[in-house]
Amino acid sequence: MALAAQMARVVGALAVEKVRPPAAPTTLADVPASVDHLTTGWLTAALCDGVPGAHVTSFALGEGSDGTSSRRALRVAYDAAGTAAGLPTDLYTKSTPSLSSRLLLGISGAADAEAAFYRDLRPLLPQVGAPHGYAGRYDPRTGRSMIVMEDIATTRGATFGNAAIHVDRPAAESMVREMAAYHGAMWDDPRLRTVWPGLKDAHTWQVDFDRAIQWGRGAAYGMRRAQDIIPDALMAHRRDIWDLTMRSLRLAVDGPHTLLHQDTHPANWFRLPDGTLHLYDWQGIARGSWAIDVAYALGAALEVEDRRAWERDLLALYLEELAAAGGARLGFDEAWLAWRRQMFHGFVFWTYTIGVQRIAPELQPDAHCRLIIGRIAQAMIDLDSVGSLR
Repeated sequence: MALAAQMARVVGALAVEKVRPPAAPTTLADVPASVDHLTTGWLTAALCDGVPGAHVTSFALGEGSDGTSSRRALRVAYDAAGTAAGLPTDLYTKSTPSLSSRLLLGISGAADAEAAFYRDLRPLLPQVGAPHGYAGRYDPRTGRSMIVMEDIATTRGATFGNAAIHVDRPAAESMVREMAAYHGAMWDDPRLRTVWPGLKDAHTWQVDFDRAIQWGRGAAYGMRRAQDIIPDALMAHRRDIWDLTMRSLRLAVDGPHTLLHQDTHPANWFRLPDGTLHLYDWQGIARGSWAIDVAYALGAALEVEDRRAWERDLLALYLEELAAAGGARLGFDEAWLAWRRQMFHGFVFWTYTIGVQRIAPELQPDAHCRLIIGRIAQAMIDLDSVGSLR
């Protein structure tokens, strides 16, 4: 009932916007309906806080794309005070202007979560390479959201990955170091439960998302669509894959929690000119076991033979880096069991994606879905992930 009421509010709010365009936003409390509704006043409130006399004088929208959210580059000019203070000029926005984006990202909590990451959490993680965030706002009544962050392609020369790009050993080690950095920094941090009460544990996050979009049903259907690349031994669990996933997630929240990105697939990593890899697209954040991120990232990105050859060394490196970054010093056998158990998360993310591909082709290219599903599926067989839950 609550979900239906929330959906009705969002649908009604968007209908009103089409009949009566919203007033120009001037304060951060006014969430712009889309990037086309940005104003110099709102950008001044977002970007110039703490710099006396600074104002945004003009801005220009650049290139972008529309998918689950609307993404546009943004270049901003300031008055003398803002320029002297070195306020950021090359920016990137993510917003939810359409009904589909507001329902998918708003009602699921993803838009609010990403806004919270860039607004509250990113400033606490100077050791990671995620884009710097300058504003993050979400309005639950209308489903509007607006995030303003660093345009890393311009400011740092970032290039973006995808499942078809080979990940070599140095790149895989860089991924491991990046995850260990934010996991260690937020390891068992009480603020994950108190200061940010909206940050769900990974099990609750998945339960709520399934309630909103029937994830389990979509994942099972996606397995049928991709059955030619899924080993028979895993296909035998198509009907209980969701129960197995939820069992693995219950284990993932039974122990110390850390900040989780939760969607560490290849296209959410970017590479800098120095060769290091870092994460963006933080809309799925939750708290729980480190192994959710690490198993998903390496299972999805590495070709099967590379994963088989490197996984123990990469896990050992992760454990070393985690302890150095402030996390616990975990034993290898304990970590290896968690690694085996947490392959389900990434697998159902991508079987769901390919399962809804016909009605939402903008989510991910079919070829990339198949690469990732095939890699993780084979990892689950190699590691006996099903057996690890017994």
